[in-house]
Amino acid sequence: TSSSAEALNKVLGSAFKLAYAGEDLVRLIDTSDVDHIIERVKSYDAAVLGTVYQLEKRTVTLNTYEKSPNDRTYDFYLDEKYGAWENDVPSDDSEYHAQIFTNALQALVESGSMKHVVVVETPRTCDPMVFINILEEAGIPYTYLRIKGKLIKDISFSFDKGVKDSLAVSKFQPGFIYPIEAEVYENERPVYREDVAALVVQSLMSLDWSESKILEVASSPNPLNNVVPTKKQRTDRDWCFNSALLENSLNSETISPAQIKEFGISTQR
Repeated sequence: TSSSAEALNKVLGSAFKLAYAGEDLVRLIDTSDVDHIIERVKSYDAAVLGTVYQLEKRTVTLNTYEKSPNDRTYDFYLDEKYGAWENDVPSDDSEYHAQIFTNALQALVESGSMKHVVVVETPRTCDPMVFINILEEAGIPYTYLRIKGKLIKDISFSFDKGVKDSLAVSKFQPGFIYPIEAEVYENERPVYREDVAALVVQSLMSLDWSESKILEVASSPNPLNNVVPTKKQRTDRDWCFNSALLENSLNSETISPAQIKEFGISTQR
């Protein structure tokens, strides 16, 4: 609904100078209607999806796709919206999430222009294989990102500061992918949401779109101590300051240590 667009612009306005996403950049979509999604994405060649979203029931924005003034729908958030009203919404293990994902992928394939999809596995994901199997059946090349660590907000983030953590990226071999247990999120170093967002964009710029891969992302053992650049430092030459660190992480990916431990199990299932 329109409330999501408002929330997006609050984030943009606080981190980027004169940034604003108007109606030409934010398109409301009825995720239950594949044809409606196709109309919104038919000119795109890449997309970013989540697995299990945080849902919030809201009234459909007037003069969009409502059938009556009282129609209700779900706004969905890739991570967490503080203060979201989550009463009377499908649970995290509901088939509703898989149906949203399936509808979106079907629309991307049928649009005819889509070449690659980046999928972010959210902390609410109960069974990642559900979404990986849907991706495989769709037949569209993908990059699947698993975030190993609790997501936190970098309250000092700005375009001038850019990436704060180079992130450790490791590759999963094909096989059964287990859910990330809750204690892992608590015991691992936290990962900044802003750095994950930058990694999503950098993956589209650095990786081969014709290949599918599953990547595990964790906080780097040596995070950066960013400071506001001096006048001699230029931030207009890169799409994101310090983004070269993420490019290096993506190019130097290794096999996930967690999967090495259970390698015999994961490759036999």
